[in-house]
Amino acid sequence: MNQTIRGYTLTQWLGSGGMGEVYQAVHDSTQRTVAIKLLSQLEQAERFRNEAALQASVRHPHIALIYDFFVEKNLPCLVMEYVEGPTLQQVIRKNASLSEEAAWKYLGKIASALDYLHQRDIIHRDLKAGNIKLTREGQPKLLDFGLARQANSPRLTRQGHLVGTVASMAPEQFSGESNAASDCWALGVLFYEMLTGYSPFGGSTDSEIGRLIQKADYLSPVKLQPAISRASERLINKLLVVSPERRLTARQVLDIIKEPALLDKSDWMEPMRKLWGKMKL
Repeated sequence: MNQTIRGYTLTQWLGSGGMGEVYQAVHDSTQRTVAIKLLSQLEQAERFRNEAALQASVRHPHIALIYDFFVEKNLPCLVMEYVEGPTLQQVIRKNASLSEEAAWKYLGKIASALDYLHQRDIIHRDLKAGNIKLTREGQPKLLDFGLARQANSPRLTRQGHLVGTVASMAPEQFSGESNAASDCWALGVLFYEMLTGYSPFGGSTDSEIGRLIQKADYLSPVKLQPAISRASERLINKLLVVSPERRLTARQVLDIIKEPALLDKSDWMEPMRKLWGKMKL
């Protein structure tokens, strides 16, 4: 291969995404190994610049860094931290599922990254196991901000056009809406997958998956893995809630990881919510 772009020598093709190809590369002067995403769809240039700006604005131990962004011969290029290791999706597939201890550990670190983003009004919108890589030390790193956006920023997607990976999308995203709670729904999907090895919404077509998601119609994880604790089951139930307002936030997930007993609190409010719902009808 050995193609050189702005002082970076491309050494290996790593894969392709929705907007471009990703290569491993080495900087000729510093010898730093990086990942470079080359835009293949020029009509997506504005979204590509948005990805660079958003990811470059954040610094978190569980979010991959952005080093540089430039345009070479009309080709936008994004230079990113190279994470040498498998994706979480690959690890789940290899092992069929993860131990409950490992799933909670990864959950806490990804929830920490989401909480950091949400405090800065950034929504990732494509959280999934394939967008998380593990370092040699086993630390998860959140990647791919191609669909991320800042709250109240101009839309880069046509109204009514679905954004994200269907199996991880929250109910409101099928109506073209997304917010921090949408990321937390995806976190619930991810936790379910880590514990069981399966997606909670396993329809055979996107439309069938969408119908199941919009009703939060999923098989209890205990049916697939009987050894799963009550705490894990309850946490999934509190993340995969149709109403975004009732979903746990990333901060609440972090609090629960520190003190699982919090899962059993606030249930006394449920009868009040149902009564209020009836009064509004």
